[in-house]
Amino acid sequence: MSLTDTKSSLKKILTIIEELNGLNSDSIPKLQTQPSNLLEQIGKLEETKTTDLKTIETNDDEINSLKNKISQNQRDITSLEENNAELNNQRQTLLDKIQGAQNELAETQTKITTRKEELATRSSRLQELENRLVELKDIQEKFDNKMNELGGELQEEYNKKENFSNSYAIRAAAMKSLIKAGYIQSAQLKLIQALQPNTTIELRNIVQAMGLREDVARNILTKMVQKNGPIEYDEGSGTVTLKGEVDF
Repeated sequence: MSLTDTKSSLKKILTIIEELNGLNSDSIPKLQTQPSNLLEQIGKLEETKTTDLKTIETNDDEINSLKNKISQNQRDITSLEENNAELNNQRQTLLDKIQGAQNELAETQTKITTRKEELATRSSRLQELENRLVELKDIQEKFDNKMNELGGELQEEYNKKENFSNSYAIRAAAMKSLIKAGYIQSAQLKLIQALQPNTTIELRNIVQAMGLREDVARNILTKMVQKNGPIEYDEGSGTVTLKGEVDF
């Protein structure tokens, strides 16, 4: 039962009590005061109820507002979580790209270091070759100078020999004339003149006829054999043979 119904019931009771008061007021004295007190209490309860209802209504509004805020916050949290997940994905993607770039950079630096080492080695080798080239040029220059010097000496020697060769026939003819005329006399010449072509003669007979010492004759014949002269000399048997005609 609501307070309004209770209040209506109490009013009916009061009406009945008033009617009863006219009949026997002494028998039910408390019935006169209790309904008034009850009505007063009910009025207070109605005021309290009204206040409580307003409070409840206010609290309901606040609760609804808080629920709305909570819902909004939950939506915001969900959105933030989604954004955070997306940012984490983007962050991981960037980290992967950074790692890839760092790997490429390390590889490039390694290649650069290797190229620098190769360049240093090639530069060192090139410097060695350049130094060697300078040395070879110096050696070549010295060689060319020496060759030119030797060429000059050889040319000079050749010219001398050529002149000597060109004048040999003249000198040989003059020598023959001098020998035949008896202007040139030597032990070697006399020994050869004493020999006969293709005839073996004992050396002691030749030296006796020439008045030449035998040891001198042996030395002359030995030197002629060493110089491939046109004779055969057997030192053991002491014989000598003229192998051909000598023109002088």
